[in-house]
Amino acid sequence: IVDHSISQKPVTVFESGAILLYLAQKTQQFQGGSECLPKERNEWLFWQASNLGPMAGQLSHFINYASEKSDYSLKRYRGEYERCLSVLDARLYQREFILSEYSIADMMVFPWAFIAKNLGIDLTTFPNVMRWRHQIKQRPAVRNAINLYKESQFTETANAVNAPLLFNQTAQKLTTSQRLAIKDGETS
Repeated sequence: IVDHSISQKPVTVFESGAILLYLAQKTQQFQGGSECLPKERNEWLFWQASNLGPMAGQLSHFINYASEKSDYSLKRYRGEYERCLSVLDARLYQREFILSEYSIADMMVFPWAFIAKNLGIDLTTFPNVMRWRHQIKQRPAVRNAINLYKESQFTETANAVNAPLLFNQTAQKLTTSQRLAIKDGETS
């Protein structure tokens, strides 16, 4: 994102976790409540970015997009995704939200719990995640986001043949203008 409101030179922020953190700090909203320590909030943001998101993303790739099915890959990433859901389920035991109130941690984690059914995961094994997922899903802004691209989700048209920009990217495919933008802090 580009924030034009705070200085002569626009401020650019990239990566979803950094964007959420920037916006929460700037607006003083969704930071996890007065009882939440920034350390605790950051732990859950980093946990999503380094555990839940990558494991769910890899599982989704091998289920939805890989042209060749691999039992090893499916077993590995399903197991890792379920391990992450177990961590989340334990955190949500007797808790309404990940932190003391609805926060950017919930916003960042929710999409990866939302897709569990599409990844063949039975959430009854994770009752706290199932309850939390249902509760977050009822929020009007979340409903709007879910409905935004509902028709285009899981159409089985995104694969290496039909969407080559999504797959098999290499450093060599990064254009000179993209490299210069990254060097100048204009990452997108």
